[in-house]
Amino acid sequence: MIGTSGAVHDGHLSLVRASAAVNDVSVVFWAGGGRFDWVDSERKYQRDYDRDASLVASAGAGIIFAPSNEELFPRPPLTQVRLPHLSTGVPGLEDPAHLDLIAMVIAKLRNIFGPCRSYFGEKDWQQLTMFQRLAEDLCSPVEAVACPTIRHHDGLAMSSRNAQLSPTERAAAPALYHGLSAARAAIVDGERDAVALSSHFTDTVRTAAVEYFTAVDAATLTPLEKLEGDVRLLGSIRLGSVRLVDNLGVTVP
Repeated sequence: MIGTSGAVHDGHLSLVRASAAVNDVSVVFWAGGGRFDWVDSERKYQRDYDRDASLVASAGAGIIFAPSNEELFPRPPLTQVRLPHLSTGVPGLEDPAHLDLIAMVIAKLRNIFGPCRSYFGEKDWQQLTMFQRLAEDLCSPVEAVACPTIRHHDGLAMSSRNAQLSPTERAAAPALYHGLSAARAAIVDGERDAVALSSHFTDTVRTAAVEYFTAVDAATLTPLEKLEGDVRLLGSIRLGSVRLVDNLGVTVP
């Protein structure tokens, strides 16, 4: 199972290819950026089903599962699926209401699909962590497979949001990756203080508005003061009206 909210790009297609290489059947759940009245969350995506269907089929998808909002949730659910430590434990990351929604959707999809492997990109580390922990906590017969972030030649992580950037903003967008790389380089050089580390990120980004930068435990998203173990550097910048997110991992001895 591979999920997308539309505007399919090479990052999505890399997940389809990874699945098609080892599974008998690869199914793409296509949400198309649907919005539900019973949750205060909205995401805007390009919604071209025919384009996306052609692309995922060419990458190896055998089935496209594209239920309408009414089919997926005939009535507003009375059940709640939330991982508050992962959705609100680090203030300023992704919209908690949106994360609660996708946790509910993923839990429902796992019941629909049954035992399977589900593929997620590391670019959205917060969501990936949620999906892995959801399977572990509920003993779902699902293996949540993490796949590497796919990047453009200049380091920018592939994302549906990139299409919303103006040419000037697109030229500035790699600053996010460069800032995260500078912070990781500082760790390799011996930096262990999370507060001091943030200056390496902000000094490198400079031309963009910083939404957040934080170093967290990779598995639990717990913010760190002293860096040790498996660390994930989470960063976000805003260019015009577009909010870009990215992350890099590093293991600290």
